[in-house]
Amino acid sequence: MIKRMIPGLAALAWLAACGAPQTGEPAEAPAAGAAPVVEATAFLTGNASVPEGAADTEGDGVFRDAEGRPFTYALLGQKLPDFKAPLADGGVFDSAGLSQWTVIDIWGAWCSDCIADGPYVAALERAIAQDPHLDFISIHVPASAARATPEEMWGKYGSLEAYFETAGYRLPTALDLDGSLRETLKISWTPSYLLVSPDGAVRGFRTDLSVAGGEPVKDFLRDVARVKGEVRQAALLVIGPDGIGDLKQATPFTLRAVEAAFPGYNVIAATGAGSDAAAFEVRPKGSEDARFIVEPDWTRGYIARVSTRDAAVRGPAGETIGETPLGALSETARAACIAEPGKPGLLACPDPAAPAAFVRVYASGSDGAPDAAALLTELRYLPPTP
Repeated sequence: MIKRMIPGLAALAWLAACGAPQTGEPAEAPAAGAAPVVEATAFLTGNASVPEGAADTEGDGVFRDAEGRPFTYALLGQKLPDFKAPLADGGVFDSAGLSQWTVIDIWGAWCSDCIADGPYVAALERAIAQDPHLDFISIHVPASAARATPEEMWGKYGSLEAYFETAGYRLPTALDLDGSLRETLKISWTPSYLLVSPDGAVRGFRTDLSVAGGEPVKDFLRDVARVKGEVRQAALLVIGPDGIGDLKQATPFTLRAVEAAFPGYNVIAATGAGSDAAAFEVRPKGSEDARFIVEPDWTRGYIARVSTRDAAVRGPAGETIGETPLGALSETARAACIAEPGKPGLLACPDPAAPAAFVRVYASGSDGAPDAAALLTELRYLPPTP
């Protein structure tokens, strides 16, 4: 586990500034108008318009506050770039090994703001170590590739071990010894904190803890929980061959299992669509309409099908029920379409890449013939069963 790694020796340095040197005249941000004002120390989940008066002080397209902290982060919402870096204990950190939610702390012992954050980060790392569903790794970076000389990297401490001995805490640490990782991760300020989801996407970004006020560590962990919940809810609005939300594998057909697969929804026992078999309706809270119908395979007691006719749910390519025509499918996919048995006017089109797992259903007309203008009417996920 990342959270249990023990760091050893590494190259560090001490400098005062935590951002890159300024170059040229700062560019002013476009007028934000009524756009929401964001704080550079807030936990961001999306790049909103920056406040009016923010400046691009370094000519890199990043707008910052008066202290130089960025209002946006280039990789927010994108996949974390693949990288490897030496660990302070002599091993190698490989980003491909991230398999659950992970906090990445990007810092430098040369950075006064990072030193100020240190006690908070130590407390944060201790708290994360108690959470089996959250990991932590820190990455020590130079101020820039031009500041990665031995003198600037090693500085007055001489080693990571000496720094942690002085600071009175230790962190699991990967090392960027030449500034290349800082560039890969598009870091424009230290300290920076990234929250990465199990699918490898950067879901959250923020800067300094020490200037945030309130209870920085508790607030940070609350933000992590909030972002995890938001991502999970968003996943419940996309259905495809890989499943829906956390429902991606064989799942027992029980109320508890269905409720766990659809957090935040009401799960109501109902009659299966077109059959006498019991089913569950999954409804948004406050609604009497089903967003999903969950049907069983009673021979095994597992979920056999999850279907939706709700236009709020999208297909894997952004397909929209009631809007996306059959003609949007490839010729190969259309060739696999068949008339729905016992359901005149419906055309079932198994996904070419996963025909046993995902089906799109279109309103085909009374004769059942494929019609490029036929509109998507239903999406179905067929989970594996034991």
